[in-house]
Amino acid sequence: MRIASVKPNDLAVVTTDTFILIGDELRARGLLQKSSSMIDFIADYETLKHSLEDAMAHGKKMAIDTSLLKPPVERPSKIWAAAFNYKRGTSDIKDAAGRGETLKFTPEQALEMTFLKPSSAVIGPEQTILIPKGERTVYPELELCIVMGKETRNVAKDRALNYVFGYTVMLDMTARGPNPPGTGVGSCRSVRKGFETFAPIGPWIATRDEIPEPQNLLMNLWIDGELRQSANTSGMINGIAELVSFLSEVTTLFPGDLISTGNPDAPAFQRKLVAGEKLKAEIEKIGAMNLFIGNA
Repeated sequence: MRIASVKPNDLAVVTTDTFILIGDELRARGLLQKSSSMIDFIADYETLKHSLEDAMAHGKKMAIDTSLLKPPVERPSKIWAAAFNYKRGTSDIKDAAGRGETLKFTPEQALEMTFLKPSSAVIGPEQTILIPKGERTVYPELELCIVMGKETRNVAKDRALNYVFGYTVMLDMTARGPNPPGTGVGSCRSVRKGFETFAPIGPWIATRDEIPEPQNLLMNLWIDGELRQSANTSGMINGIAELVSFLSEVTTLFPGDLISTGNPDAPAFQRKLVAGEKLKAEIEKIGAMNLFIGNA
């Protein structure tokens, strides 16, 4: 099942060409509160899923309109993001493992470089990514994003997927600079990846049962119609289970928390974005979203 957040305050099941609005139907049955969000839906999903068929039967149906989409999760308590999580080792855009030099880190070392992005960076489909003021070069990094489904602490790797609600698409936006190369001074990841609008997610969430093999998904990113990234989640160093298990040892994960799983390409294969450009980000079995580039 694919679940979308729809303006102004509704939820929808997404079919091939239709939104089926279910939020108000569930609220009318007393199963969701009036001000409930996608996070509330996720937290109560084990109870709500038994009523979804009836809510869908009575819910309003409308043609898919991407202008109505909100970020599927608007205010996660936290966003974790993996660094150096693809094997790389090639310069071929068609290589599943990503482009760049083969990383010398062990999987355990890569886990330790996971970082936090602020939830205030979240935007949704059809919105504008803002290039910050100053001497900064902005790049998009296409990533599979985990959406947590249950409160999770110290979960073993072999049980970790049971705590995942589903998956969405994220662009882990990065602003490099203004410190000149060779100075030995650089911003930390949470700064260069934490600007407002730097966590676009969408277009919706595909629930875990829709994607039984999350480690075999094709990912593509286009800039103004030109394919600029293409890889497969099979190229990850640490997979979904490893990331969830490790991060649950660091901190409690809550329903709706996001874990972005890493970017396949090294910076040398990324291109500076310019105001006026359009991005299309797509991951197999989830969907595609468009975003625009503007100046802050």
